[in-house]
Amino acid sequence: MKLWRFSLVVLGAMLLFGFGLLAFNFVIMPRLVHRNTVVLVPDLQGQTLASAQTIVQQLGLKLTETRQMAHPSVPQGMILDQTPPAASPIRRGRTVRVVTSSGPPAGMLPDLVGLTRRQAEITLQREAYRLGRVLHVRRQDVTVPTVIHQYPPPGMVLRKGQPVSMVVAEPTLPAVYRMPDLRGTSLFVAREAIAAAGCVASGVTYERDRDVPPNTVLEQTPAPGVRIRKGARIELVAATR
Repeated sequence: MKLWRFSLVVLGAMLLFGFGLLAFNFVIMPRLVHRNTVVLVPDLQGQTLASAQTIVQQLGLKLTETRQMAHPSVPQGMILDQTPPAASPIRRGRTVRVVTSSGPPAGMLPDLVGLTRRQAEITLQREAYRLGRVLHVRRQDVTVPTVIHQYPPPGMVLRKGQPVSMVVAEPTLPAVYRMPDLRGTSLFVAREAIAAAGCVASGVTYERDRDVPPNTVLEQTPAPGVRIRKGARIELVAATR
């Protein structure tokens, strides 16, 4: 090939390359840039996936849930975190990745039956459960408030923060009596009456009194007619020469 023809071919190729470069810079690139406009990432924390999907679609973005994570207070399905963070610049068509809450963590319920009410409340607090409804019953075989039933039952898997109800057996109330008038009776008879009522003669004080036989009850505490419970302590004053 002659030199002038070769020069014409090279010159033509250079012209075509130049025209192509100009067309790419001034025609194609502006369209690509316009189509991928930069927007600011919205704040999606606290949103549900459905509502977040609507928000990002309006901005020309995509949404992907990457994983779930337990949270003690954020309900299940709510967005906890996002990448990129809110207010970050991003081109349309890009993807926003989010982490959602799986709700409070779950655990196996402890066995509360046989514990005192106080011990049961401490156990629930330690295990991050709430005390639910408490029902009380009277039973003669307990001396302190004791848990005899719980719901949900022990061993069940339950989310933290949920209520646990229980039935607590309370000791039976002592029998109530009306204090009899023991004055004028012998100390022996008074003590027998006190023991028969399930009470205790806690002590006897003696006072001189020549008008009545020795060991006659002169005074009593509690006074006659006062309501007392089984197990109450009775104090007596008896006569002596």
